[in-house]
Amino acid sequence: MLNVLLADDETRTLHHLMTGVPWFQLGMEVCCTASNGSEALAFIESHPIDILITDIRMPGMDGLELCQRVRERYHDMSIILLTGYADFEYARRGIELQVTDYCLKPIDTEQLTATLRRAVRQGYGRSSSRSDALLDLIEEGNSQEITRTFSDLGIKGDSVYIAGSIGVHNIEQAIGAQFSCKVGRHKYLYFSGHPFHTQEASHIIAFSKKRSGIGLFPTSVPYGQTARAISDVLVMTYQYFINGTSTLCERLVDGPLTQELFRQLPKKGKEPGQLKAWLHDLSQANCSLLFNIRTAFRFVNQVLLSPAMQNSGEGCFDSFEQMAADYSCLSNLLEELSAAVYTQEPRPAPPFEGPDSFLSIMSYLNAHYDQTVSLKRVSEELHLNASYISQLIKNETGLNYTQYITELRIEKAKELLTNTKLSLAEISEAVGFNDYFYFIKKFKREVGVTPGKFLQHEKGTGDMPDRERE
Repeated sequence: MLNVLLADDETRTLHHLMTGVPWFQLGMEVCCTASNGSEALAFIESHPIDILITDIRMPGMDGLELCQRVRERYHDMSIILLTGYADFEYARRGIELQVTDYCLKPIDTEQLTATLRRAVRQGYGRSSSRSDALLDLIEEGNSQEITRTFSDLGIKGDSVYIAGSIGVHNIEQAIGAQFSCKVGRHKYLYFSGHPFHTQEASHIIAFSKKRSGIGLFPTSVPYGQTARAISDVLVMTYQYFINGTSTLCERLVDGPLTQELFRQLPKKGKEPGQLKAWLHDLSQANCSLLFNIRTAFRFVNQVLLSPAMQNSGEGCFDSFEQMAADYSCLSNLLEELSAAVYTQEPRPAPPFEGPDSFLSIMSYLNAHYDQTVSLKRVSEELHLNASYISQLIKNETGLNYTQYITELRIEKAKELLTNTKLSLAEISEAVGFNDYFYFIKKFKREVGVTPGKFLQHEKGTGDMPDRERE
């Protein structure tokens, strides 16, 4: 949601604006009203505002002076002037101050709504840019720049509260967030200079109509530690997958019980009968006390690589996001793993499927790389043996299945970075990475720089490392 501030000394006008404009439908929220420029400026200096709608003639600091003071520091804010006078001098001064638009009084709400729609398009573009810049700084770990950026967003001090959500939307005001950014499909991060509203977060989860999760980091985080805290918060949002129901998570599940499972796994994984029974028992256990999604991801992949599974690694998950996309909950996944253990006969060798199989696989992957394309799903869609698909891709490309998908997605991301104005979060989602930070990590590993640095190079404003020039 874009934050709007209304400034007018006429109570009737403020009431008309508050009730006559479909703010929610426009993706906006009026977070403050002010009766003069001084009140408006004081609020702007301590809260992030995307759109300022102000009357020109107000007592004390008038609208034009307010616009001038705002423009000196907040270059990206959209400003709409309200005036009862079609005065050229006002128009000339407004142009100098880079005012977005005007509306004459008495206010025509349809005209104002059309003006606001234009401001929404501009505002979301700037919001995405701010999100990209902030997340890039956090990834680089530049504490000084992170501090400055949070200060510009109205979050003062030397630490920040961090929360995350998946599957729920437009909850910023309810939980008390001062800034939010999208980091994946239906996935958001929230930042604030004060603790979040836990009771409101609980209410959101309790009445969520679909599986969803909210993670609240328990303490404020020094700016130098935000990257690690964000990683933990995003893990906490996925606790719904572990629990099998919508969940508010305020601490990472990780301790002696989890460590004991990893200690037992090497021995259990050698004997098919033991592994099969153990996985079945775990599927019936209270997994919320045993795993978070990060440890569950490690555990499941180690199970898949254990000798009893007779697995060469082709069925391993590439990320915990993929695991949550493919299965409704951890218990179901563990039960399927138990059923997949071969206790009697060795797993049969994959049959040869014919010379056209490789082309069919490539065609399918190129058409669906932006979706969840686990080896299991591709095998089911194309009616081909999973081991055969994996081996064929390895033989033809020299890459394993996961490596091929990653390279395909990174190449598509580079095309979007070069040829579109999409934000990094939108690009990561468009090419099938459902998590912003996972996308950044994979892109940097493949290309040698972050997507932001790559884009700077493409625009001629930055250098690439030697590995990309070669």
